[in-house]
Amino acid sequence: GFYYVRHNKETQYLFNQLLYNGDLIQNTNSHQQALTALLSEHSSLTGLKVKTLEGDDFPSGFHYHRKKPLMKNIVEGKHEPYLFHMCWTKNKDNKILFMKQMGMWYMKEECTGTEALSKLDHDRSPVSSCCLAEPSVSCHYRDKPSIIPCKDSPPIDAGRP
Repeated sequence: GFYYVRHNKETQYLFNQLLYNGDLIQNTNSHQQALTALLSEHSSLTGLKVKTLEGDDFPSGFHYHRKKPLMKNIVEGKHEPYLFHMCWTKNKDNKILFMKQMGMWYMKEECTGTEALSKLDHDRSPVSSCCLAEPSVSCHYRDKPSIIPCKDSPPIDAGRP
């Protein structure tokens, strides 16, 4: 997930509770669901002030998979989000493929994966060694939003053309 937290006694208590609720994370298979539940609880319990980045300016994987009008506007350049968090996606490999298809992937291929750290040029910053000035764009699935036509790619969602 993506979040900003101020250091204070309320947030320390919140994150201690998150650590103690490892079973909740394991049962939901999501630290985000557990954290969201605890944020709601601690907001009323301790007066913790919570602000969330939501809506069209901060879309997530939920929007990517379920909000076709918004994704169409992003693809057509009619809307440019500040941040795109590809949660609600099965695995890291698909997250990267979806981001590449949307023209939102700015990392060199050799800098991804488990061997990435060993491939870094340690005499240069990670930014100059790994980041691209232009996005890496490629097609992977015809049934997912894309900034380029992907009609010849296979579908990923079952039961869809």
